Amino acid sequence: MKEYAIYPFSVMNITQNYNQGNHIPHWKNVTNYSDKPWDEACKDSGRSYFEPQNDFIIEEVLGLNTSTTNTVRLKSVNKLYIPYKEEADYLYITLTHMNEDNLKQVSKGQTLKKGTKILLEGTDGNATGNHFHITANIGKYYGLKQNNNGKWCYTYEKSLLPEEAFYIDSSFTTIKNSNGSTFKEKPVDRVGTPVSRNDKADQVEVLVDNLNARNGASKNCKKLGYINKGIYNYISKTENDGYTWYQVESGIYIASDGEWCKELSKVVETDTSKEEIELLKKQIEELNNQLVQKDSEISTKNTRIQELESKVVELSSKEEITFKWSYKASKTATYKIPLKENEELYIK
Repeated sequence: MKEYAIYPFSVMNITQNYNQGNHIPHWKNVTNYSDKPWDEACKDSGRSYFEPQNDFIIEEVLGLNTSTTNTVRLKSVNKLYIPYKEEADYLYITLTHMNEDNLKQVSKGQTLKKGTKILLEGTDGNATGNHFHITANIGKYYGLKQNNNGKWCYTYEKSLLPEEAFYIDSSFTTIKNSNGSTFKEKPVDRVGTPVSRNDKADQVEVLVDNLNARNGASKNCKKLGYINKGIYNYISKTENDGYTWYQVESGIYIASDGEWCKELSKVVETDTSKEEIELLKKQIEELNNQLVQKDSEISTKNTRIQELESKVVELSSKEEITFKWSYKASKTATYKIPLKENEELYIK
C-alpha cells in the first residue's frame, strides 16, 4: 500500500510563505545555496506540537550550546509519495526555533513515530512569536550553507514548496490559513482483489465504489482505502456498530448496511439431492439400454425389408405370361372345368 507524506500539523496556519518577507532571499536571485522555507504558527496561541503522520528519524540536532538557531533535521523512515513526483522518495524536513529545554528531549538517531508529540514550536533565534521555520527537501544534503544573499540555508539537492512536499489529510489537519498554497487531498487507496463467482464458497459482492476497507470489524479501526467493487470470498462474518462486517482478505474488513454489499448464497448438496441424482443416472442408463435394443430390432427389420425388395425385383424381371386364347362362359353350366358366370379360363 502506498504511504503518502501528510502535513504534520493538526492546524495549518502558514503566517509567512516561501515567497514572502525575509524568506525570498533564501532562493530568489541565488547563484549558489538555497532553500524555500515557510513559517507554521499552528493555532497561533500557546505552543503546538509537530505531529508527524509518517515515521521520521532524527539525522541531526543543531543549536544546543552554539550560535546556530535550534534545529532538527529529519528523514522519513520510508520512501513516501509526495505531490511533487510520481515515484516514492525519502523526504527530509528541517524544523527550526524550538526552545532549548524542548530540544534537549531529542537526540540524533531517535525515531519519531507517527503521532509522536515531543517537538514544540518556539522562539529560539530571536523569533517574534512561537512558530516553526520549516523546509522540506529531497535528494542529497550539502549542509547548512550561506548563500550569496547572506541567508543561511539548509541546502539539499531539491527544496520543495509546502504543497509539493505534503498532502492534506482533512480528517487530521484543519486549514486555518494556507497563505496562497494550494494543497492536494491525500489520495484514497484502492484495496482488495475480487474473485470469480463460486457457489461452493461463502461470498459477498461489493456493489458501491466508495466503501471503506478497514483493518478490523469496527468503525473505529483504521481506514485502508476503498475496497474495489466485485465478488470476494469472506473469511468471517460478524455484527458490530449496527453493521454486518465481512473479513474479505487478511487484515481487510468491510461493513454492509444491506445495500452496500450483497451476500451470495453457497449451494449445499443435501443427501436428498444426491439420491435424486443417482436415480436420474439409473433412468438414463435404462433408456440408453432400451435405445440399443430398439436399434437392434430396427436393424433386423431393415434387413428383412431389403430381402423383400430384392425378391420383388427378381419377380419383376421374369418373362411376362402370354395366352393363346380364352373362353368366356355365357351362363352357368357344366364344363370340363367348372366356371362361374363371368369367370374366364385362359389356356396357354
